[in-house]
Amino acid sequence: MSNRPIQVFVVHDDYVCRTGLTAAFAECDDMRVQATSQDDPALLSCDVVVTDFDNGIRILAAMHALQLDRAGTKVAIVANAEREWQIRDALKRGAAGFLPLGSSAEELYVAVRTVHRGECHLSPSIAARLATSLATEPLTEREGQVLALLTDGLCNKHIASRLDISVGTVKAHLRSAFDKLGVHSRTEAILIAERRGMLRQPGPARRPPALAQVQAPPVLPRPRIHHGNPFVDADVARFAPADA
Repeated sequence: MSNRPIQVFVVHDDYVCRTGLTAAFAECDDMRVQATSQDDPALLSCDVVVTDFDNGIRILAAMHALQLDRAGTKVAIVANAEREWQIRDALKRGAAGFLPLGSSAEELYVAVRTVHRGECHLSPSIAARLATSLATEPLTEREGQVLALLTDGLCNKHIASRLDISVGTVKAHLRSAFDKLGVHSRTEAILIAERRGMLRQPGPARRPPALAQVQAPPVLPRPRIHHGNPFVDADVARFAPADA
């Protein structure tokens, strides 16, 4: 591998996060960092893009549209993933790393070096959440429908009417879903099922940014080093057992 510094581009909608990440990487001798926007064509020819979830999905979509998803540029996402589907979706689309906001500078350095080598890096907390999610028995289609209607505030009677099933069947589906999720109330079931992406899958990625129109990656100029100073909302139903 070349001894040249790793070229890191930081793309983050939050100013404080963008400033902090840029400053952290600027302190690392084997990296050269530049803060930029998600539609910068130079992203396609840097080594590692460190970005938030939404921008990361757009960048990955643009790279895929240009058939560059197997190219040298790697995408590492730094974000507070409230739902496991965000992590799974990012990895499925080609993200090489996922770390939570608040990660230490050392972990950020390790992550960038790891993905630059062509490997995947997940922080321990992210890996643990994925493992828990994968170990959970999936809901049946009907159980998912019942829980989804529960998030809309419908009672058992109204859920039964909407799905054209009996109230007893609704209760049975709820009890089964509660057992799979390891919960004892509607509120817990809703929060965990939504967080794990069991109720609503992510919508299609927004249209790829302008860089998707680029015909070929441009030659990357030597990036400038920027210096700076680092720096549950859920639809909650009433606490109630499945038989409510």
